[in-house]
Amino acid sequence: MKRNLMNKFTLKILSLAVAILLWLLVVNIEDPVRSETYWEVPVTIVNESYLTSDLRIPLLVEGSDTVTVRIQAESSVLREIDRDSITAEADMTQIISMDTTPYMVPVRVICPGVSDENITVMPANIPIETDDLTTQAMTISASVGNTRPESGYEVGKLTVNPEKVTISGPEDLISKLDRVVADVDVSSMDQSGSISAPLHIYDKNGDELTDTQMSYLNLQGAENNTVSVDVDLWRVKTDINIQVESSGTPEDGYQVSDITTVPNTLSVAGTEEALKELEDNGNTITIPASEVDVSGKNADFEQTVDIEDLLPDDIMLARDISSSVIVSVTILPYDSKEYVIPSTKIDRSKQPENMTAVIMDDSVTVRVRGSDEDLENLKEDDIKLSIDTSKYTKEGEQEVPVNVTLPEGYELVDEVTVRVNLTPSAERQSEE
Repeated sequence: MKRNLMNKFTLKILSLAVAILLWLLVVNIEDPVRSETYWEVPVTIVNESYLTSDLRIPLLVEGSDTVTVRIQAESSVLREIDRDSITAEADMTQIISMDTTPYMVPVRVICPGVSDENITVMPANIPIETDDLTTQAMTISASVGNTRPESGYEVGKLTVNPEKVTISGPEDLISKLDRVVADVDVSSMDQSGSISAPLHIYDKNGDELTDTQMSYLNLQGAENNTVSVDVDLWRVKTDINIQVESSGTPEDGYQVSDITTVPNTLSVAGTEEALKELEDNGNTITIPASEVDVSGKNADFEQTVDIEDLLPDDIMLARDISSSVIVSVTILPYDSKEYVIPSTKIDRSKQPENMTAVIMDDSVTVRVRGSDEDLENLKEDDIKLSIDTSKYTKEGEQEVPVNVTLPEGYELVDEVTVRVNLTPSAERQSEE
């Protein structure tokens, strides 16, 4: 009985397979005619010159710029068709009536391998608006976007050829144009040269024009909406020193002890001639005295300087280098000297119970007053430093005064503090 059921089931499967095979053979041999519908096929305008002779330009109406196309053809033909292979055209020479607003224009659909009588388009006619045709000349800027040349080089100059373009199009659209940009791809460039760059047009809102809007424009002098851009690459040079000059005089009894910058070196790029001249000047860029005025100062101060404005001709900052340089000026009383002492030399023996004090600063600055001769003889090891955190009970970072002990004959100019982080000791953590 089981064998009989298995035989019947096997026969059914075999019959189904044979039926499918026969159906495929029939379909491929007979190639039956059937219909296929394609939605939202975009319409393009042709023979625009029919109106432009009257200084008018035709425009598609948004929401009515696509059609639905039904094609009747053999299955083998339909298999080769998709929406992109269908062309829908609104021919301006076929305007139904010049007395309507907007104009109604019939749509003709073309599909390779399919005759006109086998194509149905819905709607058969679409509205076309018009606008005054106007012309405007605009300069072209160039941008490399996020592309970068080979390591060790920067884009020094970009020269667009031609420098401007004359744009013709509908008056309403032309009035909204803001800028024309040549998009230059300098990826992996390691020598200067010319590049063909596509043009992108932006409106006054900063938005790039759509493909439909671009189709209404004619860019004279830019073949295929592209221009040639000469890319001048500059070589990068690192470790350029920063020198600072100052003007004015501090308050009576005070002097400029030191001037430092953050950063203290820069990376720049420039032409070979400019880099050679920079090398002849000791690879140093000078912040002039007019930028740093110490007049009447009796305490340290900082000032931010935009170094980019001070660079020599044909020199620029390398990429990702900030143009802001922080100038720190140290002002000390006469007969005084500054010592920078590592924090490891601070005595931390007086700590709170069940707490550990960790100094956060790498060093502290100690300013000492004395005679020139005494200061010349005073060594770093002669200055004794300590902190007392035994009375601190609060966890976290604290600003702790530093006890400074100086040899006889010397005087501390400023109080000294250090950042200390207090944490529970291992014994206290085990108790908790």
